[in-house]
Amino acid sequence: MFERSIKRALLLCTFSALSVLTLSACQGTDNELVSEQTSPGATVTPAESPGDAECLGSSVRKQAFFGDLHIHTKLSFDAYFFNSINGPREAYQFAKGENAFLPSGEDPDTPARQINIGRPLDFAAVTEHAEQLGTFSNICELQGNVPAGTNPACNTLGQVIRDNVSVFITGNVPLYLQVVTSAGSRVPSTRTWQEIQAIANAENQPCKFTTFNGYEFSSNKGGQVLHRNVIFEGTQVPNDVVSSIAPIPTNDNTNDEWGLFDKLKAECLDVNGCDVVTIPHSTNQSDGRFARPRQNGTGLPPARDNATLTAADATLRNTMDRLFEIVQHKGASECITGFNTGLTGGEESGCGFEEWKTLCKGNADDPAECTRVCKGKATDPLFCQVNRYQGNGKSIHASSACTGSDIGGSTPADCTAPLDYARNVIPEGSAIKRKLGVNPYQYGFIGSSDTHNGIAGNTDKNKFAKNSGHGGVLDDEPHEALGNWECRAQPLPTDSVTGFKIPFSTESADDPNNCADRVFNPVASNFTPGGLAGVWARENTRKEIFAALKRRETFATSGSRMRIRTLASHKPFPGNICQMLAEGKSPIEEGLVDAVPMGSTLNVKGKGKGPYIVAYAIQDPGGEEPGIPLQKLELVKTWANAVGDLKHQVLKLAENSNAPQPAQDCSLQYKGPEQMCAVFHDTNFDPATGATYYARALENNSCRWTTRICAAKGVQCEALQPGNGLFPAQSGFSGYEGCCRIEGETGSFRGDLRFITQQERAWSSPIWVEGKAP
Repeated sequence: MFERSIKRALLLCTFSALSVLTLSACQGTDNELVSEQTSPGATVTPAESPGDAECLGSSVRKQAFFGDLHIHTKLSFDAYFFNSINGPREAYQFAKGENAFLPSGEDPDTPARQINIGRPLDFAAVTEHAEQLGTFSNICELQGNVPAGTNPACNTLGQVIRDNVSVFITGNVPLYLQVVTSAGSRVPSTRTWQEIQAIANAENQPCKFTTFNGYEFSSNKGGQVLHRNVIFEGTQVPNDVVSSIAPIPTNDNTNDEWGLFDKLKAECLDVNGCDVVTIPHSTNQSDGRFARPRQNGTGLPPARDNATLTAADATLRNTMDRLFEIVQHKGASECITGFNTGLTGGEESGCGFEEWKTLCKGNADDPAECTRVCKGKATDPLFCQVNRYQGNGKSIHASSACTGSDIGGSTPADCTAPLDYARNVIPEGSAIKRKLGVNPYQYGFIGSSDTHNGIAGNTDKNKFAKNSGHGGVLDDEPHEALGNWECRAQPLPTDSVTGFKIPFSTESADDPNNCADRVFNPVASNFTPGGLAGVWARENTRKEIFAALKRRETFATSGSRMRIRTLASHKPFPGNICQMLAEGKSPIEEGLVDAVPMGSTLNVKGKGKGPYIVAYAIQDPGGEEPGIPLQKLELVKTWANAVGDLKHQVLKLAENSNAPQPAQDCSLQYKGPEQMCAVFHDTNFDPATGATYYARALENNSCRWTTRICAAKGVQCEALQPGNGLFPAQSGFSGYEGCCRIEGETGSFRGDLRFITQQERAWSSPIWVEGKAP
């Protein structure tokens, strides 16, 4: 029966397809330096005087605005088959504060769960996948003329995709599914793109809520994620989206980003009135492909056509890639535990935040950092625990270091590399600039949700734990959100029609004796609620928000609404600089200091005279729940030394050493500073190498969203059955097995309640400080 369903889905869908504390730190003596704000890409000069303001009451002072620039609805291929029921209009209206509805497994095409964001966003962009844009929603619903769930072939295909979502995440998609899903790329997307624009333009409300036209370019060849969100400034946009399938029909991914950049330059930047930025994301899934290693002979990385990067292409990339999505639904891409050997500072705790991939597999050859973080306890970070019962590292999150200097092509690598992460790619760009004169990796930081439910900016982890998720019917039940036992029969069944392996077993995991290769699949537990993008701008309009994005005066949060800000100067800041920032002043724009904001470059003159950096953070004010106080403010310095080796140093600027810990029921004591501020003078700055600085603010510890689910249910892991590691039905905990750190084997299973906590955080965009000869 299953094989006949596959065959029916293949034939019908393929045919249809043819027709997604205030505290001041050290302040040094005066230095005679020269500063300037530079932007090697397209220069942006936003309005800085009240006279050209659009909004009543605007001034030169900048405010923090929060948004989400990574939103999928049912017009994205994957979201449609996850049974997302919201479209772009519902996504924008949800961001403004209206209710939205989500599906449930009982009736996946019917609104079942109601959710409200609580605190509206300031700006948003729906970014559907350019690949198969709107294709399957239009095919399966006949351009909106029939309800979702009507087409049996679409229903069958959707079930196959939902049952095998991990192969889509890793890119190891069987050929028959590639054939079916890629067929939609031949269907014109122009009409859907125009409909998305019309909705975005209609929902834009200057001074109150800003929308942007955009989409996601989703190159995923060989499972190497090279995705970028494309955000346009206004209504002047190209006639169609750029897909990584067409019109860039390469067999590997060596030219995908260059094809995108070329098209956007020709169809937007070279067109009067059109402006655009691209935002790489999910670089933690790029398998070493996002920023390729420098070659020994040239000291430069391979790029277009696998040839050595040129100054022209480095400039093109800098012009387009202005921002870097450092956190989203599929984890954080700042740094990873295991890649800090040889760098200044261990950073085990700082880099252990929401790692999607992990080098810590519990093996003897794990990096030394792993043993310092992963203690084999139920309180370990989640990335230390995802390989439990995964068959010697078969978890999709288990990874190894990429090898070889030429990473690319169509063969899945399933690895991770230092340059997949911002901590390393930022100084890498500086090293390349010393060689080429242009920095191809000069990124500001933002966060976004990557929701596939159309619930823009729904990053509150309490709401996320209660009734949302971002994957339609894939994570609406506890066993899907937390993980479950499954069978991975070897060899896998073969489909009689296609001759290809069916990538899942149909056995029941309830009986270990009749379940080949029984493993515990973490399912959606490694996902996060996602992050938010923050900008410092005068007012909430397309012109001002986009200008902030392009000049990189941005910050990222892991979902809360902390605000963070940094400035850099060639001389000491005034003694009351922290007070100025706490009062909401904009010291640069008001002429109170001679400095540059985050996202900028400060050029200094004179040997041994380092920059002054002020970092300021203020806690989330809270919504339905109080905001959590700050625990730590740090400054991360990165640089490439004289021979090009990457270095970093984590500088503690302020810390509340008495921060309370969450109780076992996840309740909190809201004690600690609301604000932290410090000035740092880098007396060790080397003008020959330069350096980059970004700030990181951490909240007090709180329960992870998965821990909140388990605490709210009152799960008792001692009730697990030793025979199969499952809860008996009478316990009331069936489906909550993922709350437990399970040990033992069949007949002796036992579990300890996982109590995973973490520190939500915010990152400022970097400031580049470069030295010049006296």
